[in-house]
Amino acid sequence: MATPLINVSNRLPVTIKDGEVKPSSGGLVAALEGLPKQQFQATWIGWPGAAFGGDQQYAIAQKLSEEYGCVPVFLSEEEATGFYEGFSNSSLWPVLHYLPNFLRYEPAWWEQYQKANQLFARKVLEISRPGDLVWVHDYHLMLVPAILRAAGLQSKIGFFLHTPFTAHEIFRCHPRRRELLAGMLGADLIGFHAFGYLRHFCGSVRRILRIETELPHIATDDHTAALGVYPIGINAPKFQETLESDEFRNRRRAFRQAHEGKRLIVSVERMDYTKEILHRLEAIDQRVCRRRRRALQCDTGQSLRFGRLLKRCGKP
Repeated sequence: MATPLINVSNRLPVTIKDGEVKPSSGGLVAALEGLPKQQFQATWIGWPGAAFGGDQQYAIAQKLSEEYGCVPVFLSEEEATGFYEGFSNSSLWPVLHYLPNFLRYEPAWWEQYQKANQLFARKVLEISRPGDLVWVHDYHLMLVPAILRAAGLQSKIGFFLHTPFTAHEIFRCHPRRRELLAGMLGADLIGFHAFGYLRHFCGSVRRILRIETELPHIATDDHTAALGVYPIGINAPKFQETLESDEFRNRRRAFRQAHEGKRLIVSVERMDYTKEILHRLEAIDQRVCRRRRRALQCDTGQSLRFGRLLKRCGKP
């Protein structure tokens, strides 16, 4: 019998735009496609990607539930901006990526972040049953585990951080460092990509919250949180299936014909200051184009996906 699993993430695996439901893109969606469906009966809680009026919300929620197994968390434009673009991406993102010089903080963002985390947690409490597995994802929802535990949720709570966790010397720069750490500690299991991130988290808990850590556990007043390292990947069989399809072969043939006689360097990136795109372009110029400029016509193709809105390249 499949285990009921409630995925809780900022975005749903589908997005509603102009009345149409379309698959969402992103690493989290690609990674969780690999979950064995015979082992888990998954329900997904998340934001549907836009603000909707009260008269639309019921119909959208019904459609997502019946056809896609999704439960939407509706946010107003103001709430989504403060929670996502503001606190999550302008305040937390740079700190977690070792770039505190890009950190921005507004008290109103923190209020919206708390409110959004409360709304996500409320949806979990509405649909969960004792024995369900609740899996909370990423830095957008760091407060949710503690909110669920305080509400008396009778389910196991997991939290996985899909970004790095920076060293204590950097994380302590964040004005809401204590609340964020305490929120994560509400989970029964906290997962990281790498042991270094886990070690940095433990260091911050010891120095900021003054709680002793003993790997692989952290004991709090009301429970013990287990810690683990779980490098997450992609649904490799699906990518391999695409590579072997006629559609891919035709597109590859057309691409090669369009650039015949050239040597190509193709990179697919989101336009984000953590991706060091300017440094990559400079490296390509130095290693390839400058050294072989006379013998080689060099084209550089960069598919830049605007996951973060930048006013200027290299700026948050």
